[in-house]
Amino acid sequence: MSRVRVAVTAALVGMAALTACSSSSDKPDPTSDDGKPVSSPAPKPITNSLSQAHLTQALLGDGEVPPGYTVHGSKSTTEGQYCNEADDDSIPKGWVRGSDVDYEYNGSTVNMASLDICLFDTAEDAHSAYVAWKGHETKRQQKPKRPVGDENTLVINPGASDDSVYGYVRSGRVNIRVQIDGATGGDPSGAQAMLSATLKRLQQLQDGKPATVTAADEQAGARQ
Repeated sequence: MSRVRVAVTAALVGMAALTACSSSSDKPDPTSDDGKPVSSPAPKPITNSLSQAHLTQALLGDGEVPPGYTVHGSKSTTEGQYCNEADDDSIPKGWVRGSDVDYEYNGSTVNMASLDICLFDTAEDAHSAYVAWKGHETKRQQKPKRPVGDENTLVINPGASDDSVYGYVRSGRVNIRVQIDGATGGDPSGAQAMLSATLKRLQQLQDGKPATVTAADEQAGARQ
């Protein structure tokens, strides 16, 4: 069965160059002595060996995705080969576990979306899988307006698709993939909001907190 997939791949931090992001705080920005805001510390990357339950909790559910989308079926455990590039059915080096979910659009399976999370042993393994995932269509790739994770790429209308957006993020040992087929008009904001929300949910879980961030939260923040 063909699926539109959004994945998050997780892997242990091993390269300093591949680590730079982590959990964001809900506290307001502190102020300096002169009363001016001080920027919040950079979020930590995903470095923990998160459980299968954690990965599943991080997936966005009904009411947590952009308007029009609902979960198709149920959240699933990802098999290793789905954390590799589309034309390679082998299990990528260092793969540990993953979770995925598909979404219908306005009750239809014509224009679907998907989200996948994959965990790896090391940040190097996650980086290799991230590079394979995002592909080689460099002319269709662009950076999100708001950076997400340690590495991030949006691919607009990949392959022969039309009005589709795919998004990829690596944070430490985790890779996240979001794929939205059709119904976007080439607007990447929904895919970016899903990537950002999923990563923040992973960061919340890594910090021992419940996963509460939604795509609507991230879209609202982007408009500010």
